Amino acid sequence: MTSIRSFLLFYLPLLEPRAEMEDDEDFLEENQEHHVDLVVPFKKSVKQIIRETTVVTTRRILERISVHYVSQRMAWKLLKDIPRSATRKAGRNMPTLVYFYCVGRTTFRGHMLGVAASWLVQVGMDLYRFFSSGFKAQHEEDNDLDQTKHVGVLGQKVFIATIRCSSSLIFAAIGAGIGATLVRPSLGQWIGCAAGDLAGPIIVAFCADQLFQVKL
Repeated sequence: MTSIRSFLLFYLPLLEPRAEMEDDEDFLEENQEHHVDLVVPFKKSVKQIIRETTVVTTRRILERISVHYVSQRMAWKLLKDIPRSATRKAGRNMPTLVYFYCVGRTTFRGHMLGVAASWLVQVGMDLYRFFSSGFKAQHEEDNDLDQTKHVGVLGQKVFIATIRCSSSLIFAAIGAGIGATLVRPSLGQWIGCAAGDLAGPIIVAFCADQLFQVKL
């Protein structure tokens, strides 16, 4: 599923029709000269597959660590089956707000290891790029200045990754609560969690951009 999703993500845009149809003769000439590059989307798809596989593997490692080095109660909360838990909570006839809070809290805990794995992989990739670029710049002039600049860029990337992952976790919990309240508990929790996970960084980035424009 990861491979299929990754290939569709980068190859489907190549199937979109071209919108430049101002002149028929020019359009035919452009179509004859236009060559679709299939290598770049393939490389991007492979990188995406490797990244997602690494995130899943990291999450499994974190799950094993939580089982062996965290208390049994906390490990049970982190590894709980969230959709099934939402179904059980729905059978208790809780008030709507209490049910929304309980599902959101359970989703927050259960989604934490996945977000932590994504953060670790992203920060690991940034650190790898930082050290690889540092090794390449060892013999260049103004090495101290470049190193200071690279450290600042690395700190900015780590901060952005932290904000993105935190927003994903928070909005996933909120979306799960909304979905479980409005739709069927298990299906609604899953849909809301996925939607909040995707929409969280987008919403935070949009709000930050609007705030930055207001300050300017």
